[in-house]
Amino acid sequence: MSAALRPGLAVLGLALAAACAGPSEAPPVAAAVPAAPAAVPAAAAAPATAAAPPPPEADEAPVPASAPAARLARALIEAERAERAGDRAALARAAMRLGRLGPVPATPDDGAALARWLAAMPEDAAPMRGRALGPAFRSGTLLPGTSTRLEQTFLGGRAAQIVLRVAAGSDLALVVRDQARRRVCHARKDPIECRWTPLYTQRHQIEIVNEGADLSRFYIVFD
Repeated sequence: MSAALRPGLAVLGLALAAACAGPSEAPPVAAAVPAAPAAVPAAAAAPATAAAPPPPEADEAPVPASAPAARLARALIEAERAERAGDRAALARAAMRLGRLGPVPATPDDGAALARWLAAMPEDAAPMRGRALGPAFRSGTLLPGTSTRLEQTFLGGRAAQIVLRVAAGSDLALVVRDQARRRVCHARKDPIECRWTPLYTQRHQIEIVNEGADLSRFYIVFD
């Protein structure tokens, strides 16, 4: 063989040897493990939000403390207690509040008591002539385990208010039903304050129950 052919045969032999050996195996590669998520700092966590309390039932919505019915009930209690205690200064203050509220007594006895209390106003008090009529009220007493029922008409589309206050004795329970016998108010703890809006003008039945062990003397105000 000539010297000129030897280099070419050598190259060809190397190529055939590589083809017969097959592809070389690559070294194994470790599978990538995802890194664990970084811990969220406590300060970055979303603050817990307390669940909002459910809204009160419509038939048990409380009367605002500034409502005339609530102010009148408080003034009536103050006047009676001041009169029983012989506290002329406290009675005069309660009489001034009553004069500004213009209450309407529901019975002759309530009218007599109101006139007596209003007479305790100081002589230099501003005259109350021409004042607008305020809420109606009546007083009553209940022996333990007894109840009484009243009826009152409330105008449709206008917020109706009832406030029941105990002057002395056991707490009372109050249930108010509309003309269709649907309950619009039910409460037990003194002071009882209810507000609702009748769909139309109608009479309501009001039941007051003494569930306690003592005689209870009370005032109920309608507005």
